Amino acid sequence: MPLASGVKLGPYEIQSLLGAGGMGEVYRARDTRLDRSVAIKILPTHLAEDQQARQRFEREARTISSLNHPNICVLHDVGTHEGTAYLVMEYLQGETLDTRLRRGPLPLKQVLELAMQICDALDRAHRAGILHRDLKPANIMITESGTKLLDFGLAKPSAELAAFVSENPGHLTPSTPTVNLSSLRAPATVLTQQGTIVGTFQYMAPEVLQGSESDARSDIFSLGCVLYEMVTGRKAFEGKSQLSVLSAILERDPEPIATIQPTSPPALDYLITTCLTKNPSDRFQTAHDLRLQLAWIARSGSQSGISPINVRRRYRKLWLASAGALCLATLAFAAIGLLGRQPQRILRASILPPDGTQFETLYRNGSPALSPDGTRVAFVAKQDGRNTIRVRSLDKIEATTLPGTEDAFFPFWSPDGKSIAFFMHGKLWRMDLNAGSATAICETPEPRGGSWGHDDTIIFAPFIAGPIMQVSVTGGSPKPITKVPTTAVNVSDRWPFFLPDGKHFLFLHTPMGGADDHNEIRFGSTDGGEERLLLQGRYFTFAYASGWLLLAHEGSLQAWRFNPSNGKLQSEAIQLTDKLASDEITALSVFSVSGQGELLYQQGGGGSGDRHVWVDQSGKQLSQVSEPSIYGPTRMSPDGSRIATEVANKNGTEPLWVWDLKGGTRAPLTSDSEYVDAVVWSTNGSVLFFDIFDRANHKRMHVVPANGSQPEKNLFESESDTVPTDVTADGKWLLYEERNNTKDAAAALKAFPLVSGVNAFTVLEQVGLNSNARLKPSTNDWLAYESDQSGRSEVYLTGFPRPGAKYQVSQTGGNQPVWSKDGKKLYFLDPLRKMVAVEIQTSGGSVQIGVPRVLFQTGIRHSITAEGYDVSRDGKFLLVNSMTESTAPVMLVTNWDAELKK
Repeated sequence: MPLASGVKLGPYEIQSLLGAGGMGEVYRARDTRLDRSVAIKILPTHLAEDQQARQRFEREARTISSLNHPNICVLHDVGTHEGTAYLVMEYLQGETLDTRLRRGPLPLKQVLELAMQICDALDRAHRAGILHRDLKPANIMITESGTKLLDFGLAKPSAELAAFVSENPGHLTPSTPTVNLSSLRAPATVLTQQGTIVGTFQYMAPEVLQGSESDARSDIFSLGCVLYEMVTGRKAFEGKSQLSVLSAILERDPEPIATIQPTSPPALDYLITTCLTKNPSDRFQTAHDLRLQLAWIARSGSQSGISPINVRRRYRKLWLASAGALCLATLAFAAIGLLGRQPQRILRASILPPDGTQFETLYRNGSPALSPDGTRVAFVAKQDGRNTIRVRSLDKIEATTLPGTEDAFFPFWSPDGKSIAFFMHGKLWRMDLNAGSATAICETPEPRGGSWGHDDTIIFAPFIAGPIMQVSVTGGSPKPITKVPTTAVNVSDRWPFFLPDGKHFLFLHTPMGGADDHNEIRFGSTDGGEERLLLQGRYFTFAYASGWLLLAHEGSLQAWRFNPSNGKLQSEAIQLTDKLASDEITALSVFSVSGQGELLYQQGGGGSGDRHVWVDQSGKQLSQVSEPSIYGPTRMSPDGSRIATEVANKNGTEPLWVWDLKGGTRAPLTSDSEYVDAVVWSTNGSVLFFDIFDRANHKRMHVVPANGSQPEKNLFESESDTVPTDVTADGKWLLYEERNNTKDAAAALKAFPLVSGVNAFTVLEQVGLNSNARLKPSTNDWLAYESDQSGRSEVYLTGFPRPGAKYQVSQTGGNQPVWSKDGKKLYFLDPLRKMVAVEIQTSGGSVQIGVPRVLFQTGIRHSITAEGYDVSRDGKFLLVNSMTESTAPVMLVTNWDAELKK
């Protein structure tokens, strides 16, 4: 009997029935702890009552819950409530592939897109030693963001069914009378309707039906059945009885796809036939190999056949290397006649990261960069938690790690392709690839891209705000070449790109940085001449090649005819691909183009941005508080019940919001037109102090009730930038940083009176920009802050209100100090954004500082300019983690502009 709405299974409240089958009933429910929708599957009685089966199921569930992949439905929890066993999964909106197939076959493009996503998910699971075992259309959900595989690894093939088939192989013939298999405990419901079988075993591999142990190739056979059905709208193996279906799987091949769908490309027919081969050794051996072949077929086989392709030796070698399966690729070439006669055909292939690594592209990593001649690619790869820049020739599989590039990002090439420039540890660097050693050029605190000109000039954006700068590759003092003042804090010129004449360049002008409807692509020159507006809107990074301006717009890659000498667009936009990987925080998109016809891009892999998450002292994520977006500095209320944070909107501003962590209510406290830079709670949590900038560049310190009962009020106004950092325990003073906005870009830490009878005073004459000064809780006799007076940002301690000697806490760089609530420990971030803890003992005017201890690697977006975390009373961390990793493939396209020239 279905569960009624309102029934609770532990912390989960049932809302409605979603479906039912042999593996149990599925309900939509609400997780009352996290206030989120989930899907709950009630396990069938035979599994719930079998203790051994339940133990095995729970072991598998723990393993599967560790899978983290955008195309695998997340398993959140398993549990038992009053004898009812259940599992808790991600709630998905969409339709199953089974439902979609009732309307007929899918378009070729969608078949290939969905199939590649399924392969990605299978490959991830197979590498973790997990098989699906029940791959069928009913276990594939189609959502707006792509496919999601359900019931991963939980449904094992029926031992009874396998035993029956193994013991009666000679009886599985079309003439065999219908046998009722309903008594056999199959993994899913077996239904008979008008003599046609619909059930799990319709997608089982022959070796599984014969009682052999399944492996990855068994899943590939099942996927072949699914692909056949997606292309033709028919099942690969059908019959008028259960045994005739089983016989077909064991003895017969399905009807050729070409006879059902004559327009389907032969390459896809060959691929599916290979998946459905009876002998596992003759199939694709891994989902990875299958995915590579699908990527090759994608968007190149929509005609009735595949025209011969004139693949130059270089590109044939390139494809074989990037596919990583030489024999398989050679067989495919020979089988479908791809070595041919027609020039300028487009070739597409996946570029894979080196073994044991993953591409790092979004936020503070950068797009893989093609060399000017299109023969090599430089990219950032992560291995064992550390990023390095690697260079790979596209006709080879191996990549070379550039020495001394640990934690480097945003690589770009010299025009002759002999050197690479990149950013690392607060500086711009260059490296001669023949010499193999890096040389620092100049300081770059928080860069946003660079470009290398023919006269050995580099133009770059050294900070998240301010102008594009110009510097010689040999070093020297950078000079601004765009109109934004160097002191700007709310306007950014970024992502410069040199045009062929070496004088003119393109750059992105954005009022507040990142994703903004007011972004402008501008045409500028190194002599500081007139800047011309080309396009305005939600545009991100761009590049020029062969008469075309390529740019990212609203998540797609577009091409415009463009004259680089006068900076004029000569055509309307032509879309090259949708779902381009982009980062809303920095306005970075992942693509690169050479002057020889190569295009490289990464497909979109879900929403980018930040999320608030709770983690423990080991860095283990406990729960997620917010959805992906762009969040600014975040502070927790004194009682730990609320957070104050800034949330970016499409206007490019960041108004202040307050969230109730328990009830989940959220409310904006400031106008959408305001940009809130930092926020501080009052001692009792009743009001918030914050500084704002608006589009008129007004700078004010404001105060507002935390419950929104009254509008914000102006506390004081300043010609300088002011940033609040803390409030004294007695509520008398607001500590704030006042920046002098001069060339030295220094700042002083001051105290503003909040009550009558006390006076303002200067605490420290000089601190670093974004000092993040924090008072020791309760006693307020010690002050932690950061300063870059030593040449890099370090965390220090000094007395308050009368500073005396200063004590260095961090040893190799540090920022964003935050005290534990008992004042016995100080936390900070090191330059690699790792969380560090230091024991602090104070007695009177003396202090003892322990040895810094690294706790865990954070995903905080950067550790220089924002308060990216806070600490609760129980020692848990609330992090503003960045969702920057993308597992989507990186695609290489040759002769990408061939179709545009038609």
